[in-house]
Amino acid sequence: MGGPEAQPTRAESAHSSAAFYREGEYWTLAFAGTVCRLRDAKGLHCVAHLLRHPGEKFGAVELLAVTDAPRSFEIENIQAPSANAEDARVLVTKRIRAAVKKIQAFHPSLGHHLSTCIKTGGHCVYVPDPERPPAWTTE
Repeated sequence: MGGPEAQPTRAESAHSSAAFYREGEYWTLAFAGTVCRLRDAKGLHCVAHLLRHPGEKFGAVELLAVTDAPRSFEIENIQAPSANAEDARVLVTKRIRAAVKKIQAFHPSLGHHLSTCIKTGGHCVYVPDPERPPAWTTE
């Protein structure tokens, strides 16, 4: 009982448990046995929201609304329908790409994971490998 098969290997543990949460002005990111801390940026809020809801699609306007401050002038203008949806798409895509690029500089394996599993555009979604999805701690 509880032989070697019951214990996850180091590689399995690294992919099954991960963290992405904010502490004041910094974010703590843990993945594949490596931990790093990054200064807060709006794109990290978008990434964290997607990690909290794997497989769930969010429209760019909706993603901005849930990740930015409610009184943000930028959001008030983008919430208007039609042409502003394109502005939101461009803004969210830039934020997420900048965040992933910043992550990749300090944590290459997490940066690679996010760049392959996060899809941006009119709708954004985080789709991890269904056979080895990380169990994210995001708060």
